[in-house]
Amino acid sequence: MHTIEPPASSRPTSPDAQATGNTLRPNMVGVRDLVFFVLSAAAPLTVMAGFAALAFSLGGIVTPSGYLIAGAVFALFAVGFNAMSRHMRNSGAFYAYITQGLGPVAGSGAALVAYLSYALGQIGFATVAGVFASRTLHDLAGLTLSWQVCAVTLGLLVAALSYLKVDLGARVLAVLLTAEIGILFVLAIAVLLKGGHEGLTAQSFNPAHLMTPTIGSLFVITFVVYIGFEQTAIYSEEARDPRRTVPRATYLSVGVLAAVYTFISWIVLVAAGPHRLTSMLTEDPSNLVFDLNTEYVGSTMTTVMHVLIVTSFLAGVLALQNAGSRYLFSLGRDGILPVVFGRTNPRTQTPSVAGISHTVLVIGTMTGFGLTTLDPYTQITVWTSVPTLVGVLLLEIATCFAVIRYFRRIPSEENLWQRLVAPALAALLLTGVAVLVLTNMSILTGLGTAGNAIVLSPLLVGLLAGCGRALWLGAARSTPTGR
Repeated sequence: MHTIEPPASSRPTSPDAQATGNTLRPNMVGVRDLVFFVLSAAAPLTVMAGFAALAFSLGGIVTPSGYLIAGAVFALFAVGFNAMSRHMRNSGAFYAYITQGLGPVAGSGAALVAYLSYALGQIGFATVAGVFASRTLHDLAGLTLSWQVCAVTLGLLVAALSYLKVDLGARVLAVLLTAEIGILFVLAIAVLLKGGHEGLTAQSFNPAHLMTPTIGSLFVITFVVYIGFEQTAIYSEEARDPRRTVPRATYLSVGVLAAVYTFISWIVLVAAGPHRLTSMLTEDPSNLVFDLNTEYVGSTMTTVMHVLIVTSFLAGVLALQNAGSRYLFSLGRDGILPVVFGRTNPRTQTPSVAGISHTVLVIGTMTGFGLTTLDPYTQITVWTSVPTLVGVLLLEIATCFAVIRYFRRIPSEENLWQRLVAPALAALLLTGVAVLVLTNMSILTGLGTAGNAIVLSPLLVGLLAGCGRALWLGAARSTPTGR
């Protein structure tokens, strides 16, 4: 007989439970560790150096406001998300919340959508990390290694770190994240001390400038860079005092990302100058931040920035590796996937079979892409990253409705704002963002309607497979086995 277990709101941590090999090690991470996981997945240096030029080309001087608005929307979503996190501990996060609020069929479909979203995002991150690593090794050491070799090597490295104790991964991320944010603030201090190219300006935050026809396209960029802040909940079973730790880490992560993105993008605008910015974007947009860093700080620090771009991607890949392996673990433990996926390493109590399987999938897919003639940056990375944005946005919308429905049924201490008003407003705003993203997808992918449908098809396949699996398991449980 096949059965599907509901996500556990609180997993046992007794010696007997741990001996079964299907529990994660509790009390391993605190607020600081969770924040490092989230900020590393968001990769602030990569966002500013890699995407700021594209954001400014779409939004112009209003770009810093675009980051600020996105942060406000996600902070609103976090209200209901955190209220739900106080009632259950499960490494499935979105899957667990949607199951409790909307039922096991919707939850099972959401689970596979979530897993595929993070897995595709990791493939994209690792691919572009391989590209930058290959260039950096050639420029600094004269070594010639293909991006494929670099990407696979980085993938194996993060898999090893993820397989070890989760707090070891947190320490690695802490070092890398501190370095990449630090170099951004070195640039900021230099720009402020020199007064920028055309003086300090607050035009970016004038509401009148928001009425621009490209605001929808700008939101595609400013919202995608926050993806990952919701990963605080996947560590709830490993967190110390998760009822307090997860909500604090979630709010803190959104707040730090909003502050860094808004402030540093404003610094970039001030450094370039509103009038000179247009010409700099026309000349070589991909080097905008690097050129400004050389102008204000010097070429030596720009070389350091190139190295930290690679470590920034490495940190992001590690965070996504952790997320993907824990989703597979949760699905195996709850019976949606074979139970073997729900096993943990008996020594470190990190996902074992799930972690190895996830690594094989990611590296195998990257290898397959590497054998094609597709451009790793403009095609492979973009085509695997867009489904991550769309998938996570849809999961967040579903989670908002799940929160509302859950608290209608379950008596709780949450107030009206937490259980209804904030989730409803967040669902409305996120739906608007999802519509903007879908209608502006071609800006990122360079594809037509049919091509975009293919890019998003893994999400649909995952949804149908997850829902079908839940329905089949439900039917199997209700059918006599017969002997």
